[in-house]
Amino acid sequence: MGTYQISPAWMEYYLEPEPDRRAQLLARLPDTEPDDGSNSFRKRLFALRYLNGEDTQPSVDRYLWQCVNFVQIYDTSRYFKKSGRREAEQLLSGNGYLEAVRAGIDGERAVYWEIRNAAARFFKTCSGKEYRRALFGLLSPGSEDQKKQMTLEAWKMTIGLGERLGMAQTLELWTRAVMDEHRRADPMAEARMQKLLAERG
Repeated sequence: MGTYQISPAWMEYYLEPEPDRRAQLLARLPDTEPDDGSNSFRKRLFALRYLNGEDTQPSVDRYLWQCVNFVQIYDTSRYFKKSGRREAEQLLSGNGYLEAVRAGIDGERAVYWEIRNAAARFFKTCSGKEYRRALFGLLSPGSEDQKKQMTLEAWKMTIGLGERLGMAQTLELWTRAVMDEHRRADPMAEARMQKLLAERG
């Protein structure tokens, strides 16, 4: 899974959706797994993603919020590109993304998998009853309309946002991670995305 290889133990950490369980794994794994160079980034990204101030227990999920917010920024930045770009850059700076990417492979590895984890939570939310009801009325799980909407939102928060705000290069790793997770969540994701791109010209 993915370009940035990690051990099976760290894969368990990144596949775990629950922040409290992730906190337990993060406290244990650095003592039992050889450091692949990303441990310091893992700890920092976890804190920036979940913790407030001196808190030691996760209370928010800023990466999940970023997925949602990037979709909204795409929708509103058609007319407000300057403020949209500023907001996107603030999010990327505040959650450690820019810092990790600039640090090279060790930082990239940690933030790539952190984004994959957040994207997995986002796509799971997209599959929930409340999401489907809010967007389409009563739909069955896994319906074609729901899958199309997931594909559209994956595009908006990555390729679409990068193109609209002139941030494609900055968002390259973010885009790769979200798209990799989208393909994992939906076996037909690639075909749906190619159809969407063709429709949008």
